[in-house]
Amino acid sequence: MRRVTWNMKISNYMKKVIEVLKINKKALPIIFLFVSCCLSLVTVANAQFELPSIRSIKPVIILNSDPVTPLPNSTVAITANLSGVIGAGNPNYAWFLNGIRQTEASGLNKNIFSFKTGAIGTTYRISVNVAIPGASALSDAINLTVSDVDLTWVANSQAPAAYRAKLMPTQNSIVAISALSFIYRPGTKNQINSSNLIYNWIINGKLDLVNSGTDKNSYILTVNDFLKSDFLIRLEVKTADGAVSLNKFLTIPIVRPRVQLYFFDPETNQSFGGALKNITTKPINLNFIAQAYFFNIPEKHLKWQWLVNNTKVDSQTEKPWSATLNLKDSSLGQFFSTQIKVTAENPDNDLEMGQSIINLEVQ
Repeated sequence: MRRVTWNMKISNYMKKVIEVLKINKKALPIIFLFVSCCLSLVTVANAQFELPSIRSIKPVIILNSDPVTPLPNSTVAITANLSGVIGAGNPNYAWFLNGIRQTEASGLNKNIFSFKTGAIGTTYRISVNVAIPGASALSDAINLTVSDVDLTWVANSQAPAAYRAKLMPTQNSIVAISALSFIYRPGTKNQINSSNLIYNWIINGKLDLVNSGTDKNSYILTVNDFLKSDFLIRLEVKTADGAVSLNKFLTIPIVRPRVQLYFFDPETNQSFGGALKNITTKPINLNFIAQAYFFNIPEKHLKWQWLVNNTKVDSQTEKPWSATLNLKDSSLGQFFSTQIKVTAENPDNDLEMGQSIINLEVQ
């Protein structure tokens, strides 16, 4: 009715325009412009009243998982997103986990369901039914399988043979990172082959496009700056279709080369006790051994230097990643206080250097 009325008004105006045109032909350009505007208004008016009604959009509900692929012993949040519904009032959500109703998680306006996952390979089916006042009930379901990626790394720095802890990277170190995936198709026990996965390596917040991609489950990190406190590694593993996507994080600390000073037993060729700091002793023969850790050069290139009260002295022996020093009691005397300093360095890189300093008091 509204559109008909509008058209009638336009028609009356047009009649008056024609009458004016018969009287004054000079007004033709102005009249033509007026007619064009009127026709445009008719077109817009018609278009406005021919748009589809929002009531013709079908209501739907879609479940989304955060994260997309859950890790072991982690919390997963499932969100139910309603669309195509206006003035839904208070939707009533009924949540189900592996077919079992989750009473506490269900209720009015409770569109988020969270639960904790179990071990790798555990499957879950999460479903929801939504009752909307004045509309048909809606439902959706999502399937998940707990997956994981093991990240390991090894640095090429060196240490004495007796050292059993992890070798730490320092400047110029090369760190090899490997990813071992245990990733399944959602809702199944079917493990996805590594060659079918996409590996995105993000180093300190920056994606390495060159070394990321399908089946690139290893990464070589070169430490160019020892001043960095650590490297933050984020690995995103996903499938091409987006059905699987998870993130693993790894922090690799960067340290300076180190030298530790110990007492040494010449008879057994072994160090003993903990690393030395300040010591007080009687006038006796003292044997020291210095051990170098986390250098990136062959041990034969390592340069050693001993200082006693800032005076250079020669070490007795130098072995792979270690050097020894003997101080005889006859040279110490009584009530003698001195400082012992030992350094090890890479002759080709002044920044690749470690040292140890102790204060020695003989009474």
